[in-house]
Amino acid sequence: MIQRTLPILTFAVLATMVACDKAPDGTDAIQAQAADYILRNGSIATVNNTLDTVTAVAIVNGRIQAVGNDEQVSERAGPETKIIDLDGKVVIPGIVDSHIHALGYGLHISQHVMFSTGEQLTVQDMLDGIEARAKQVEAGQWIYVRGPYSLDFVDERRLPNRKELDVVAPLNPVFINMQGHVGVVNSAAIDLSGVTKDTPDPENGIYVHDPETGELEGTMYEFPAFTPFLRHLPPYSFDVRVNAAREADKVFSRLGITTVVNLWAEPENLAVLQHLEGLNELTVRWSMVYRLAPEVFKGRSASEIEDLFKEYGLPDESDSNWVTVNGVKIIYDGFAEAAYMNDEYLEDRFGEGWKGVAFWDKESMQAVMEVCAANDIQVFVHVAGDRALDDVLETMGAVNDKYKLAGRRWTLEHASTEPTEDNLRQVKELELLVSTQQAMGWSIGKTFKETWGEERGSTFAPNRSWLDALGHPYVKAGSDNRPIDPFIGFWSFVVREDVDGRIGRPDQILAREDVLRMYTANGTYGIFTEDKWGTIEVGKFADMVILSDDIFNVPAAQIRSIQPVMTIVNGEIVYRH
Repeated sequence: MIQRTLPILTFAVLATMVACDKAPDGTDAIQAQAADYILRNGSIATVNNTLDTVTAVAIVNGRIQAVGNDEQVSERAGPETKIIDLDGKVVIPGIVDSHIHALGYGLHISQHVMFSTGEQLTVQDMLDGIEARAKQVEAGQWIYVRGPYSLDFVDERRLPNRKELDVVAPLNPVFINMQGHVGVVNSAAIDLSGVTKDTPDPENGIYVHDPETGELEGTMYEFPAFTPFLRHLPPYSFDVRVNAAREADKVFSRLGITTVVNLWAEPENLAVLQHLEGLNELTVRWSMVYRLAPEVFKGRSASEIEDLFKEYGLPDESDSNWVTVNGVKIIYDGFAEAAYMNDEYLEDRFGEGWKGVAFWDKESMQAVMEVCAANDIQVFVHVAGDRALDDVLETMGAVNDKYKLAGRRWTLEHASTEPTEDNLRQVKELELLVSTQQAMGWSIGKTFKETWGEERGSTFAPNRSWLDALGHPYVKAGSDNRPIDPFIGFWSFVVREDVDGRIGRPDQILAREDVLRMYTANGTYGIFTEDKWGTIEVGKFADMVILSDDIFNVPAAQIRSIQPVMTIVNGEIVYRH
């Protein structure tokens, strides 16, 4: 058990903070009114620059009016002020998930068959769920299945195959999507797609064949192989997508997530969120990052790329505090089964000498990055393998020769393998950020070790290496939906266990205070909103979470069971247990 290291505010600091009469936007209105809410008698982690802890906070008009001790903050009370007695509970700033597929999650829980629950499964469990859905829908209707986090959660360590899916859903095309990088389809889906046993593998994708007959097994790897199937799925209506966002917000609020950085956004979904914002229904702040399809941008000139970005509405000129478009995402390489590596994989399931895939050629990627730099568009790059990291940093270095990248807060998403000294030097020089998702070391850790090898797989998410080299606020935390529960993620950062309880690289374990900063202040730094929320300081928007247990001092194993008892966003209670 560690002891809390967050210092209690001295009277001098307290007086300075309470006396502050201006919000970040220069207004002084929040100091002229009685508080709407006062939270008192607690242990409030401000996550400010000195990691101060206070006992009370006052909120008015959605902003933080005062922080300090109970006596002084109570002076802000008026006849209508609502007092919340924290009874010693810990309060933290609202959680920022810096890498999540937020709208996709809403569709999964509202429209799809979903097995990404963290429960141990069998192949028969999945077949039973798919069969149940087939009995509910009309013949010919697609059944979309969100697979488990990984095969680590399947007893047989495989997904259902084509023939098994044909038995439980003979009249419906079925598409199973696991991680966004592994898929399985049945015969009905194959018939619609036009893919046959003689269809060559697409560039950077793989169709798995029966080794004896050559027939398609239904399994495929990476989204270039998914395309012939996904193009046949009917589009979601506007109302369905609105409902999906509503359902996602409910779950996020229950989990204490107050800001999401949606890393697989599509331009048409912006209207969905703006619609909900117009209805004052959003309970979570949404940062949208548009995915760029490599086939769309390959070989394009700078002017053509600029025209495409204008169609996307980039750069975003919105001043909304609820829905923004923060930039674009480049998915450079694959993931667990196809991260682009310098050395061969342990398993040659894709053929001898398999080293993964790179979806972009470096010339096209550089052209896109240069247009982004010229137009002040933020760039987020999926980079999982060590060869991918080398390539991306080389390309960014070339862009930096024309447009200095320092201060632009471009981000390496995942950065999953141990960086070299050259990698660290380049990242520091370019002032890049790293977004890390340690919970995948739990949910996919066994697969990493089996495919990458024990040493390389155990190093997945080398968080201490990145944090020691870059420092705060340059390393931020997210979930990538595997799972979205931030307290499982928090737990994973401080234990680094896989599903079998094995600890990978204990030297990469982080202190709890570091993890909290990564989930809050650093997350807002990553999207240029650190002056608005992410810490509990006077003038900032009141986004905060009251926790069921003391996240700083409970035994590490109990962190994953912590739950919010209240979530406050913009000064309003959006969830109460």
